[in-house]
This record gives sequence, structure tokens and C-alpha cells, in this order.
Amino acid sequence: MAPSNHQNWRLPPDPSRADLARAAAGDREAFRTIVERYGTMVYSVAYNVLGSHADAEDAAQDAFLRCYRSLPQYRSEASFSTWLFRLALTTAVDARRREGRQPEPVEMPEIVDQREASIGDHVDAATIVRALGDLPEDYRTPTVLRDLYGLPYQEIADLTGRPLGTVKVMVHRGRAALRLRLRAAGVRPAARANTAGVGHATDAVAGHEGGEA
Repeated sequence: MAPSNHQNWRLPPDPSRADLARAAAGDREAFRTIVERYGTMVYSVAYNVLGSHADAEDAAQDAFLRCYRSLPQYRSEASFSTWLFRLALTTAVDARRREGRQPEPVEMPEIVDQREASIGDHVDAATIVRALGDLPEDYRTPTVLRDLYGLPYQEIADLTGRPLGTVKVMVHRGRAALRLRLRAAGVRPAARANTAGVGHATDAVAGHEGGEA
């Protein structure tokens, strides 16, 4: 099974063109409506990448600030939901890059298997999100981008500033570490498992764990 993709999630409906035009013109009430409609989505994207509620809140605020500043340049080639999703994802990855060191480039080992498998159909989203939160930072972001959001490896490399081979290795190791954590939690994932299939359920999980940091 291929990785999940945000297009399969239950994203909020796009605002009307009139509402977007008012927000782009500086109407605060119109922009507040956008924040209220998309707040959970933007926050959950940031949380899944960063693994910290405090960091996710900061990144979500930054994403909406970028949205406010960039809204006059928004064009409808892509849906507004997709545009804002990409902006939120880029903001969260930028925050991760500012915080941590980048790993040294590594050679692509033959052990990396390009086949994709899914554990999401058999493991609840809360368990997967908790396991992702325990992954080492170098593994977490590439694994989330690949297996939660379905980004191509090359796009992950571009977003994170890492060599393509490094990204593939980090995802491979992230999946292996995820399997170990799931087994420790009493879950028996597939032999070649990734997080595909958890989809939109992680939005609700991230949104209801606000007491953790």
C-alpha cells in the first residue's frame, strides 16, 4: 500500500472567493474565520512533524502569520486547503531545521526496501502517534513526511535540506524504530510496516492531547 496523502483526509471546505478576498484585503473577521476553520489541521501538521505541543503551537501561529502575509499572492491553481496544508508543513519543517543539526550524508544501503506496507489498518491512530513521538528527531521528520503525508523522497530531501540517500535511510531506520516501539506496546506490526493508513485520524489525536508537551 502506498503512503497516505493529505488529499485523502477530511479537510475543511475551502472558504468562498469573497471570504478569501476580504481576508486578503485585511479584513480581520474574515481571517479569523479562516483560523477557526483550519486551526486543527494546521496544528496537527505541526505536531506530527515536531512531536511537541508547545512547539506545534508556536509553529501553527507562525504558519497563520505566513498565511496572512501571503494571502494576497494566493492563486486558485490549488485549493486553499491544499495551499495552507503545504504552508503549514513547510513552516513545521523549517522549525525543525532551525532546532536541530543535520545528519552527515550517508550511503544508500542495499537493505532499504522500496516496497510500502501498511500498519494503519490494524493499529489505532493514537498508538501510532505516540510511537512516532518517541522516534529520534533525525528519523521522525522524514518518516512523518513520507508515511503520514505521502511526500516523494525527493520532495522530503528538498524540504529538509538533506541528501536523497540520507532521507531514504532515515525513513528506513524510522520505520524500523517505529516497529520496535509498537512491539513494546504490545502491537505486532507487519514485517515491512510504515504508518500509511492512519490518515486523518491523527488530527483528532493531536488535537486531544493538549496536556502533553
